[in-house]
Amino acid sequence: MSDHGGLHPAQPFPAAAREQVVKAQLRANLRKVTTTIRAKRANVVEELPHWEQLRTLGAATKDASLVNLSDRLLQLEQSVRARGGYVHWARDAKEARDLVARIAEGHGVDELIKVKSITSDEIELNRALEERGIHAVETDLAELIVQLSNDRPSHILVPAIHRNRAEIQALFNAELPGEGALSDNPAELAGAARRYLRHKFLTTKMAVSGVNFAVAETGTVCVVESEGNGRMCVTLPEVLVSIMGIEKVLEKVEDISVFMELLPRSSTAERMNPYNSFWTGVTPGDGPQEFHLILLDNGRTNVLADEFGRQTLRCIRCSACLNVCPVYERAGGHAYGSVYPGPIGAILTPQLLGMHDKNANTLPGASSLCGACYDVCPVKINIPQVLIYLRTEANLQKGLTAEALAMKGLKFVMSEGWRFEGALKLARVGQGPLVRGDAIPSLPGMLGGWTQSRDLRPFPKEGFRDWWKGRSQGTGPADVNAAPPETVQKAEDGPIPPQKDEGASSPPTRPGRKRYDRREPPLSLHRRSQTGDADPHQPGHRRSRATAPAPYPVSAPLSPAEVLHQFEDRILDYKAAFTRVPAGEVARAIGAALGGARRVVVPPGPTAEWLPGGLDMLRDDPPLSHADLDRAEAVVTGCAVAVSETGTIILDHGPDQGRRALSLIPDLHVCLVREEQVVQTVRQAVGAVASGVRAGSP
Repeated sequence: MSDHGGLHPAQPFPAAAREQVVKAQLRANLRKVTTTIRAKRANVVEELPHWEQLRTLGAATKDASLVNLSDRLLQLEQSVRARGGYVHWARDAKEARDLVARIAEGHGVDELIKVKSITSDEIELNRALEERGIHAVETDLAELIVQLSNDRPSHILVPAIHRNRAEIQALFNAELPGEGALSDNPAELAGAARRYLRHKFLTTKMAVSGVNFAVAETGTVCVVESEGNGRMCVTLPEVLVSIMGIEKVLEKVEDISVFMELLPRSSTAERMNPYNSFWTGVTPGDGPQEFHLILLDNGRTNVLADEFGRQTLRCIRCSACLNVCPVYERAGGHAYGSVYPGPIGAILTPQLLGMHDKNANTLPGASSLCGACYDVCPVKINIPQVLIYLRTEANLQKGLTAEALAMKGLKFVMSEGWRFEGALKLARVGQGPLVRGDAIPSLPGMLGGWTQSRDLRPFPKEGFRDWWKGRSQGTGPADVNAAPPETVQKAEDGPIPPQKDEGASSPPTRPGRKRYDRREPPLSLHRRSQTGDADPHQPGHRRSRATAPAPYPVSAPLSPAEVLHQFEDRILDYKAAFTRVPAGEVARAIGAALGGARRVVVPPGPTAEWLPGGLDMLRDDPPLSHADLDRAEAVVTGCAVAVSETGTIILDHGPDQGRRALSLIPDLHVCLVREEQVVQTVRQAVGAVASGVRAGSP
């Protein structure tokens, strides 16, 4: 393991890609999944006419946070500590691994559970823990498949995208305790994983998670996921350690809104991820009673120091760019050799490692520059422009090569018209022995790679310049009288820089460009001890002016009746049962929703008043154990607010909702939503709970 962890490609991208593209099953799997996700994403994005304005706001919000990153991180540290949590600073992967291991050893833990976390994969946490006698159990279904097969993830969102049902069937029959006769039915396979993991959830003392977002002003941390395993991990164990890349911090609670609209539609192609967990520090009797937040640098301050490359840190790990990339669809994630595959990996990995890494600096070449990745990026990272920028950096790292000499020669020839015309005449003569019919099928020497998979068109007998001269002398076609373009770019000026609305400021011009040796970070974030003693060096970074965030785009307002109708429609989309009744029929409706369930958990608040008679009611006062909750058949709660656009229900620890474990462990959850609690948009919902979070709600 290196200090940087699982970022290091083992070989250059061209060599790795050649090994992967020949795997027919891999390509079939990738084509099927990425095509499906692309189509679903297009549908849910089309529902929001203000999608482009949301993208602009998301980019501006991330940029504003990055410009003030040091202040935001220090504020986050203070807020987490004020709510009973611990904050640790990790310069690199090794420091982060050691922190997790020491916390586990301090609690006598030899096994822990994990939420799907690409950051933990980045630092190679599982392998490091195993070497110290601590087994990490992956609880995300796809990550579990990867772990049981001793494989590597190949997609940010769907780590086992390269596996099919038959492979998973054989794997589970061989590796899961008590199994052996499973079919390849997806529901049966998922049920086997659930049986295996549920025992782990209820009995394991410590969990590790990543972080999607964190809020500096309150210390609130967020994990977004689709299976519910994340809620289990961040709620049930006694000790929780969350590893967060330093770029994930936001300023205030309301900043969450735009990303909760952008991320689900861009990642799982849903209006909202099914499970979203937000917690703030430690709450007595609710959730983990010891919380550690590890702030990971691992090269991020180097990326931040690069005025052009820093837009990469906007990334919210949605994987939309992977799903549209023609290179990724054919080569797959393993070809990139890093935990960050696809277009975002092609610009993030080499920047985190430094362009001196001879394998990583080939990744910017893993692109056709078609621009599809920029079109779908929810935070407008101009990936094609960063790829071009990094290709230039990679060429500078190579020094004087045969390719560089050839390019210098071409520059010399093409910088003067008479030299270029002479070269064309020589080329027409010299190509003679190579031409076969109307093509050059094979080039000699180092040029042969170009014609391995394509033919080269020969130089025509009359080139454009000859034709143009004939036109100006009156010998060309009479109807061709168009004037030349008003602006002709000179070759020595280099590529046209991106415009301001393309996602980045222009890169510095080459002659005056300040280049950083990324092996020596120009900036650093310094660790702080668990007791809060500050390092003598203040963490910081170079400041620059940020673009003021644009106004929040909103949907056309609906009437109250339309909001309720939309909420019902979206709830049903998630395969939930929905019943709308007058206040006097609540008990009857809850009884019907419970079906045959009789052992029912209720929070300490007024929820019991809603229930019909004849139930074995378990009031969570005093708090029930995890085992008691597991024996319950159902739970009945209220809610804080609901969102019609997404079909989302939000619980915030209110008296009629209780602690988080109540709505998590029982298999059936019946939730009472009052009509006045339903709002139309995510932004309205976040605004409704923001004051409570600031006031101390967990």
